[in-house]
Amino acid sequence: MKISHALLAMWVAGMASSPALAQSEQPVRGGTLVIPVHFPDPPSFDCAAAGPSALFRISPHYSLLLRVDAERYPEVKGELAKSWTVSPDGLTLTFKLHPNVKFHDGSPLTSTDVKVSLDRLRNPPPGVVSLRKAMFDDVEAIDTPDAQTLVVRLSKPNAAMLQQLAMPYACIYSAKLLASDPSYPTKKVMGSGPFKLERHVSGTEWVGTRFDDYFEPGKPYLDGFRALTVSSPAAINASMSGQVHYSLRALTVSEVERIKAARGDTVKVVGQNNVTPVRIWVAFNTTRPPLNDVRVRRALTLALDRWNGSKAMAGLTGINVVGGMVRPGSTFARSTAELEKELGFGRNMAEARAEARRLLAEAGHPNLKLSLVNGQGYSFLGVYVADQLRQIGVTVDHQVVDNPQWYARRLSGEFDLTTEAPPEYVDDPTVQFSMLTSYKNNPSNTTRANDEQLDALYEAQMREVDPVKRRARVHELESYVLNQAYVMPLFWQNWTRVISNEVGGVPDMPSNFLKMELSDVWLRPEKK
Repeated sequence: MKISHALLAMWVAGMASSPALAQSEQPVRGGTLVIPVHFPDPPSFDCAAAGPSALFRISPHYSLLLRVDAERYPEVKGELAKSWTVSPDGLTLTFKLHPNVKFHDGSPLTSTDVKVSLDRLRNPPPGVVSLRKAMFDDVEAIDTPDAQTLVVRLSKPNAAMLQQLAMPYACIYSAKLLASDPSYPTKKVMGSGPFKLERHVSGTEWVGTRFDDYFEPGKPYLDGFRALTVSSPAAINASMSGQVHYSLRALTVSEVERIKAARGDTVKVVGQNNVTPVRIWVAFNTTRPPLNDVRVRRALTLALDRWNGSKAMAGLTGINVVGGMVRPGSTFARSTAELEKELGFGRNMAEARAEARRLLAEAGHPNLKLSLVNGQGYSFLGVYVADQLRQIGVTVDHQVVDNPQWYARRLSGEFDLTTEAPPEYVDDPTVQFSMLTSYKNNPSNTTRANDEQLDALYEAQMREVDPVKRRARVHELESYVLNQAYVMPLFWQNWTRVISNEVGGVPDMPSNFLKMELSDVWLRPEKK
């Protein structure tokens, strides 16, 4: 089998870590970065099952084989990988690792640790949940010819495999500790990242300190970091008083104005009109009647006036941009005119809701009652959904629960509808649609649907390396998902935020999941 020149060129372009962009000033060492985390402590610190609540705390403690490059998004760069090559047929990826990498306990990190960690993601042992298992289906085997060489063998060429290996959930663990300590890594945190865990006070703070034996020369620049567990309103107040350096979540216009009024020219605003790959949708539990009937699901998504809803959301949240199943403005996105032709995105709401009521009546459920299980941070979206569905005669029991219960109920299937924030880190459709492949092979699919046609369309776009043809394949997949209405797309994130002028190394980034390890973030000395 021969791989296309386009795909080979993309891979060869990433054969070594990308050089950092030239900076007008040199980073300095010292200081502690303080950031607010708006999620309560997660039930587990295992990256394989992690969501943002875990990642925003643990990422600085772990290394990855590859990372998505913030300066050259969506390209990847090496972290543990010093360089890599791809065979002409696209089936063999050979990585050379940096030598002399150490874990925080002083033990050496070798290719065996990388292999065991990646094998754990793609083929989790009993008792381990790997939410991204399906994304590694193309990996046939991982070999370790020597301590600094890792060979990933694929069953088929995959245009997104480097980006999949660069996912922030692919933390590299100590193989020895995995074998000897049952609490690792669900409760115990120990990696080879730029910061060691200093302390964790549940519900209050997470503190990391510089790992002096970190393998990248001169890094990290910071002495440490503190992640404060606070509510969103408390985070705004902390930003206004200068107690935190920046916020991780998107801010509304009024929130930005409040912080600017309090801080003046000591802060900068970044990310205006910067739509990231993070979005919110409502997932339907397709194993519960009548949500196993596509007519009912279509009726529910037709009820939502997304275009006017976006205007209402803009005053409440940064998650307010209308879009389909791929990020608005990205390579694979439809134009607004094209999107308006898709199910649920038309602007004639009288017509859409009339069709929704007709579908419900035809399905035998004109006065439907459903429960919506929602997390604490998204109650405003639940109120919006309940109001929209009420207009086609559907009564919604809106249940706002604490985040651990929200996660648990999504995993167990104890819901009719549930809000979900797929925490995806790049635009590639193989990543963005990964949560929707058949549930029998994919525990991250909250809808619990098994659809062989969806799987085939997903596979087709993943194998297509011609950019024009792949875009058409992606649109075919998107239309199918929207018409089957397994999920009800709500809004994408406009990541406007305020950053203290003290902070260096944090550009206007297109994704929340970049620079999470904080290795090249630094603080300017205070002017006296």
